Amino acid sequence: MLVKAFETRLKTIEADPNLIVLTTMDQPQLNDKDKVSQYIVYTNFKPGLKKQQTAAIFVYTPLENIDHYQNNKVDYQSELLFEFDPWDKKIHISVLETLGAASKLAFYDYQNHGLAQMALQALIKIAKKHEIETIDGMLSSFDGDDWDRVNHLFGKFDFATIAADKTRGVAIYRLQLQGS
Repeated sequence: MLVKAFETRLKTIEADPNLIVLTTMDQPQLNDKDKVSQYIVYTNFKPGLKKQQTAAIFVYTPLENIDHYQNNKVDYQSELLFEFDPWDKKIHISVLETLGAASKLAFYDYQNHGLAQMALQALIKIAKKHEIETIDGMLSSFDGDDWDRVNHLFGKFDFATIAADKTRGVAIYRLQLQGS
């Protein structure tokens, strides 16, 4: 049944002129303990616009996302919201995951499915394609209770920690891509 949900969601995304599919994988999901093998990474970013904009990268998987009627519970399980500024050649990550730790939508990343990692990989590809020099992001006190996991995620992609206060649960990260 995961295949039907996956195909339906992919067709819906492809039919929406405001969304762009960045990457997909459609391999049979053998069980919940396997690495996610059916997913869609997509965005509402408009690459043709040469002006500042706010956009998001979304990750959908049918894994643990199908109700007893075989329908999707949510349209995506992870969202990376970012501000794209081509004039200053930078991207600022506004939200690492949808609604933070308390959200049912962000729960899947807490099960180590790697959805936030997929979104961050896609963001870095967009940044490089558009000659962005820096990507920065923050860990807010809202997400501070998940300090180690978020630090590990940014560390995987070579983000430098600019400032951090574990007691308050806040941090600032930066990835220098090119230029300055």
